[in-house]
Amino acid sequence: MKRILIFVFSILLFTSSTNADFKKIKKEAIVNKPEIIFPIAKDLTGCNTELKLNLKYSPVKPILILDAPEDYGLDDRFSDRLSIFDDYSFPCGTGHKVACESVIKILLEWSKADAAKRTGPNDDESKYWNDTLTVNLFVASPMMAAYSFAKQVVNVPSDQDKLIINWFKKIVKKNKHLMYKQTYKKGGAKGTPKRAHNHALSSAVAHMELGVLTSDNKTFRTAFKNFEAAIKYSRKDGSLPIETRRGGRAMFYQARAMNVLVAIAMIAENQGYDIWDYNHKGRDFHNVVKFFIDVLENQEVIFKYAKESKHPGPAKDYKKQDLKLKNSSNWGWFYAYATRFPNHENIKRIKQWSENKSDLNPYQVKIVRHYENIGLKPFSSATWSVVQPNCHSVKK
Repeated sequence: MKRILIFVFSILLFTSSTNADFKKIKKEAIVNKPEIIFPIAKDLTGCNTELKLNLKYSPVKPILILDAPEDYGLDDRFSDRLSIFDDYSFPCGTGHKVACESVIKILLEWSKADAAKRTGPNDDESKYWNDTLTVNLFVASPMMAAYSFAKQVVNVPSDQDKLIINWFKKIVKKNKHLMYKQTYKKGGAKGTPKRAHNHALSSAVAHMELGVLTSDNKTFRTAFKNFEAAIKYSRKDGSLPIETRRGGRAMFYQARAMNVLVAIAMIAENQGYDIWDYNHKGRDFHNVVKFFIDVLENQEVIFKYAKESKHPGPAKDYKKQDLKLKNSSNWGWFYAYATRFPNHENIKRIKQWSENKSDLNPYQVKIVRHYENIGLKPFSSATWSVVQPNCHSVKK
């Protein structure tokens, strides 16, 4: 009995210490490395390094007005532009000077055009949700990360820098969707604050990046409140209540939220703060990962939540979870997590699967494919992970 009490006390002591550290970070964290959201990659394995396009023939033209659908989905015109922008920003992130000069030219054009204007009402209806996520996901986050890379490689004249930064400030503020002081009143997410929603987390990342670019400590700290809520209000089994009710896309949305949580943790890490192990009464990010892996092994684990089918999009059948192999919103988080916690039980489990593939189901095969790809081939998409998962997210 004495040994048990000592063991329990030691766990409580560790947990409270971790929480005390997190509370201090949430209130007092400052930007220690101004303008460096992510550092330029030094080890280029797993990175897209080659600039294959020329702005003369492959421009990234500004889109002036947002027009996301009123039901499900985003303004895909911005996604299409981002796919071209990535061809410049990815090599810029590896120190390619010409690519970084191209990034700056693109951002100047978008800034001068006052692009990505949201003209819809602030009514918290579906179009508002879709417009704001379009900007935070396809414009603000990836473009601020790219600008951070560019400023580490080339000098930007002060007048140009001011123009670009002011545009970033405008679009982040105009598309602020942090969802503070709002809580779900019914359904599987009842009692969960909306700031734990993947949309709110995406807005939080944009604020965090802006804080780093401008050395605005208050804006930088914004994301910690959203990160805390997502972990604190996860279920004991690691499922995220808001995301796992989404029918056939329950795991798709759980993974989206995991991607943004990882982005927040990495940006904090780059500024000298370790929030990976934040723990609230046994709930932590490791447990969220464990649930994801549990479902990969046995889909039925998620059925009791997914059957609510809240806004499932095209995936109506909750018994068929939509997880595509090459989708960064499904797997981008894994590269960061697996390389920071290679000895955690979660990763040991994946390793065991990789050593005995004969009995794996298609979902297990997908994560094993990514496990075996760490440090090898570039992961061509970085939408929800902000940067290239196999380049900037991995800890080498």
